[in-house]
Amino acid sequence: MPSVRCAAFVLFALLPSCLEVQGPARRDKYPIRDVVTPTGEALESACTPSGPEMCFDAIDNNCNGILDEGCGVHTGILQFTIAWDAPEADVDLVVTDASGDVVQPGEPTSSGLVKDYDCPGDRPQCASQPIENVYLMGGEPERGRYKVVVKLDKLGGAQPPIQVRLGARVGQRSYAMRLSLSPGGDAAERAFEFTL
Repeated sequence: MPSVRCAAFVLFALLPSCLEVQGPARRDKYPIRDVVTPTGEALESACTPSGPEMCFDAIDNNCNGILDEGCGVHTGILQFTIAWDAPEADVDLVVTDASGDVVQPGEPTSSGLVKDYDCPGDRPQCASQPIENVYLMGGEPERGRYKVVVKLDKLGGAQPPIQVRLGARVGQRSYAMRLSLSPGGDAAERAFEFTL
């Protein structure tokens, strides 16, 4: 019976390397709640696993929880980005932080949110793939209610509707929404709100 003992020894020697031990479940440090989206639109907790990160598309292409990294676009624990395919159109990203401050280009709010990309403008991508980007410069995000508005300011000769991709990063989660904007009334603006 030496072969049985040997087989038993080999089995027990290999057993620890074959077992998969689950660690404690990780808690989401930045859960969002009370999400309100435009009628007919959904904010999806998703990424698009399409390979390497593509620049200026407001999509988490490589599913690492970061939007447009490596493209010169700033990112942070909070990030909101829009991209659209009609460079002649002026689409605005308006973010209101938990203190009620509206984020302005190049001017951080008291909570640390800043808009670093604002198209149309003089940046090269504004002529081919326009984007707008708001991010938290550092530190912990302020807790409270946030509002993100995407609005069509001017068509500039583009044919409506203007298709806009909205990407949002909260912690290590990325969210996405596709919006269709046309001039006039409710069709020109879409907003979502959430509590952090």
